[in-house]
Amino acid sequence: MTSSNMIFKTEPLTTSWITSICPLRDGHRLLVGSEDGTVRMRNMEDLGSSQPVIQDVTDRLKIIGFSPSGKMVATRSRQSDYVELRDTATWEVVGSTDVEYKDRIKVAFSADDKRIAVLTDGRVTISHPENRLSFDPWPKGRHVWKAAFQTCNDLVICTRSKDEIPCLLQVWQLKDDSECTSSLDINTDFMSDILLAPDGLTAIFTNPVLCYSWNHETAQFDRIHFTDEAHLLWCHGAYSPDGKLFACQPNNDRNVRVWDTRTGQLCCKPITMPRVHAIALSPALNDPSLGDRLIAVYCYPTITLFDVYTGHLYARCWNPWGENVAFIGDGTKLASYHPIRIYDIVGLASKQRNAVHGYQPVPQDMNDGWVVGQDHELLFWVPLERREDLCLHHEMIEERSPKVDLSRFRYGTKWTECIDQGWLKELEESGKRMARLLE
Repeated sequence: MTSSNMIFKTEPLTTSWITSICPLRDGHRLLVGSEDGTVRMRNMEDLGSSQPVIQDVTDRLKIIGFSPSGKMVATRSRQSDYVELRDTATWEVVGSTDVEYKDRIKVAFSADDKRIAVLTDGRVTISHPENRLSFDPWPKGRHVWKAAFQTCNDLVICTRSKDEIPCLLQVWQLKDDSECTSSLDINTDFMSDILLAPDGLTAIFTNPVLCYSWNHETAQFDRIHFTDEAHLLWCHGAYSPDGKLFACQPNNDRNVRVWDTRTGQLCCKPITMPRVHAIALSPALNDPSLGDRLIAVYCYPTITLFDVYTGHLYARCWNPWGENVAFIGDGTKLASYHPIRIYDIVGLASKQRNAVHGYQPVPQDMNDGWVVGQDHELLFWVPLERREDLCLHHEMIEERSPKVDLSRFRYGTKWTECIDQGWLKELEESGKRMARLLE
């Protein structure tokens, strides 16, 4: 639709929480997984019609993870206690493993979708169409916490034990799918999160802050320094799909920062926001009107889009249910769920430009009291006792909507005219009396 910024909205298919959404590679269908194990495929073009469901898988499939391309999904069905691989376009089983499903199981796919690593009970099982390899990377039953295949299909594994230190980052080299050899160990004597990029080329330790980038020539992780890396301490952020960008808002300030993971440099000045609940980075964009990259930031009750490299506001939409946001397809659409909503980003930007007056309301948890414009320019300051009145909530847009009287507004060098002249005169007289006493 060209007249609306939202492509469609639909309520959840079941009473259970929506746990995963995967757009199919044809761009016309949507695979939706629910907490109760129900998986349904929706045709985007037929949403709202009498028969929106084109495939309903009702055998309580458990979705474990999607491949990077979205072409395959790892599942566990009620009929089988083993991990199976399915084609997301046909939903047919295209592969299976002999790994028994257990709680906390995780998977990682290679870039070409030919290998899958299944992580469970401290063991890593790598399945290939022709063979299988299983090994225990750590003694004493340490849990394999995360894993990723690099673009060269070497396996990068990182782990964090909740009860033991140190945490570990380890690289295993695959040899003809028949042998794994350990080539690198990085550990820290503290309990830490390890934020691993989807391509396995960047790893960030959050306590203490240690940043590593993979060096293809030496086949080693090199220690690099991120600008303002102190703000990565105990942070929770998001990588871009290609792993080239990382964004987060730390716990100790309100600035959202985006780094280039290859250089460690900030992509733009920090973007000041209220407390952020979710962040998503777009893939590299092919549409010149959208720029090169976008970042979506969810702060209740709105999702805001910024240009990664300029920090300029691109679009904003009201979405009090957007606890999870993600760019889909080529990055021209944005998805959130509970309920599922998919937005056309060009439409959002058009709506933003057509707004007569746009301003960002003062959030209740922001202390400085400034109302800012679309590009975060300062507009006016609000006294503390009036800030709650101006904190715009959806249900307040009615007869009692807050109003601002700007009839005596002063700006620029005229701000001194706002001073109470009577008070100023009394201050001058008091100064003269004090001067006479000192004489």
